Amino acid sequence: MDKKLYMYFPENDLALAAATPSYTAPAAALRLHRAGEALPIWEARPGDRFVCSGINARWLGQTLEAFGIEDVDVYDHHATDLEAAPWGWSAASRRAMADAGYPMELMPDDDALEFLRALSHRRTSIRLAEAVAAALPFAVTEAATEAADTDHVRDYLAMHGHVIAKAPWSSSGRGIVRSRNMPEDVFLRQAEGIIRRQGSVLLEQEWDKALDFALLFEADGQGKVERRGVSVFDTTPHGGYCANVLADQDTLTARVATLAGRERFEAVAEAVAGALPAIIGPYRGPLGVDMLVCSDGTIDAAVELNLRRTMGFVALGFARYLAPGAQGRLTVTAEPTPPPAPAVTDSYGRLAGGVFDLTPPDPHFAFRAVIDTPQTH
Repeated sequence: MDKKLYMYFPENDLALAAATPSYTAPAAALRLHRAGEALPIWEARPGDRFVCSGINARWLGQTLEAFGIEDVDVYDHHATDLEAAPWGWSAASRRAMADAGYPMELMPDDDALEFLRALSHRRTSIRLAEAVAAALPFAVTEAATEAADTDHVRDYLAMHGHVIAKAPWSSSGRGIVRSRNMPEDVFLRQAEGIIRRQGSVLLEQEWDKALDFALLFEADGQGKVERRGVSVFDTTPHGGYCANVLADQDTLTARVATLAGRERFEAVAEAVAGALPAIIGPYRGPLGVDMLVCSDGTIDAAVELNLRRTMGFVALGFARYLAPGAQGRLTVTAEPTPPPAPAVTDSYGRLAGGVFDLTPPDPHFAFRAVIDTPQTH
């Protein structure tokens, strides 16, 4: 099936941590889910549909017409000629797709979901980092390590100084603890809490970061992993997602290559693509590998492995509608006020400046593009 049934499900990583089909997300996550249900239209192709509990039909019609998006609509709750494509797979997202009317028998079974949950454990990024390091003729940053007791955490902290501890399953900065932000005994207690709840904790050095970026891929489930693009994004001081840079792929690639060196960047990208098939096995769908460039140009080649869609995919799809040379940032704004500057389009209807909301007005969240007008000479 080539046509897709998308579903925005940002709570998927939280659902993986809970490991239950009856998982109920926190109120803030549910509000984010409702606000972002229309996001799939920016990736969609003709014939695709998206799950939506309710949408402003006028907004949808005007938006699709303005950008020339053809044959994309809300799911009719019974079509079966679509491939299920939720934000990410979990028992909870499968239940949500079934609740929308998609046939259970066309979705991953319990064994497949358990495999995906195990693969989504952060230890998989360690395997990827080690495989990439072994394939390269130059050094990348040291892979993280997994600790199952506090003594291991204490020893690692003593060896490396500033350390980041991560829960095996978490997202968007949640479940991340930085030793530089707290006394050692508090850091150890928080790491011990993660071990108690999820069985282990992932430890890595805190590098002197110059840039966050990711490589985006699509896996066909049969050993082929296709590179879709580069994503450049900003994070908060605590590691949470903040915004994506909006620009064409040449511009985003140049930002990374300027700091890391183009040959080194391309070598790392090739090594990651080469290592992924053996690691992800039969996984089918989108995935992103978060990376960073250190201040000395060294690349951390596997900060995270996200076996799901990310905001990088949304930014990649939305960038198709930018005017040549236009750049900006895609942000998630809580409790938004009306856009301060109306969107500006060029003579072809492409976005050239101002502020544009990618989803219908919502009192809790706005997925907002702030676009710079291209300079003309």
